[in-house]
Amino acid sequence: MVFKLILPQCEQTSTCVNHPPEWEKPLRIQISGWNKDLDNLFEDGLKMPKPKSSMDRATEFIEPGLRLVQMAFRLLYSRNPDPATPSDMVPRHQYDIWRGATPDRVLLPEPMQRDYTRLEGYTITFDHLLGPGDEDDPETLMLNIIDPNDPVRADHMTISKSPYTSGSEPVLLLVPRCCQVRKGTTDRRRINREIREANLPEEVRMKRLMEESRAYEEKLLRKSKAQASSDVV
Repeated sequence: MVFKLILPQCEQTSTCVNHPPEWEKPLRIQISGWNKDLDNLFEDGLKMPKPKSSMDRATEFIEPGLRLVQMAFRLLYSRNPDPATPSDMVPRHQYDIWRGATPDRVLLPEPMQRDYTRLEGYTITFDHLLGPGDEDDPETLMLNIIDPNDPVRADHMTISKSPYTSGSEPVLLLVPRCCQVRKGTTDRRRINREIREANLPEEVRMKRLMEESRAYEEKLLRKSKAQASSDVV
């Protein structure tokens, strides 16, 4: 069954300026979702690649990812990308989301799947109206695709779920960060760093990812030890 992708109405007291964004505003936009949800978006039955056929490089874009960007663009700007304006929609970066035993969740490319063996999601980033002087640190918008009927994922939203769970047509929500529990204070730094590093030599990129992975594991270990100490007290 095909699910309809919807941009939910913002329920913030002061409506977020990027929900939806002004069409003339330069912006870097990242979309992330679980493959089990993305597999339900395409009417022709197109599915996300399985591990053996995943993307080889961060900038060789897969067809489902490009279609996802097109769908999100139409929801955000109420129109299709303008082919006469090359900077209107420019895909920049993509990666798979792998889940492993430790740490619970890290974002790693395919070459490291020996440690994180279950492919669960996908993330793609595109630029809107960014010029050469805007690319280093532009404003960003983070969007997550969430199934309102998923009891775990739906709790990540701050918007009411009932308008999207009572209809006869199944839907998925394209939820901006302003309507999520997580506030994304590091989104801009993280997303722009990913773009800067996307075209680095593979060995450099892998070294940085390994360093980040180790740092993340150490952070989880410190948190676990601190929790254990507090439980003893």
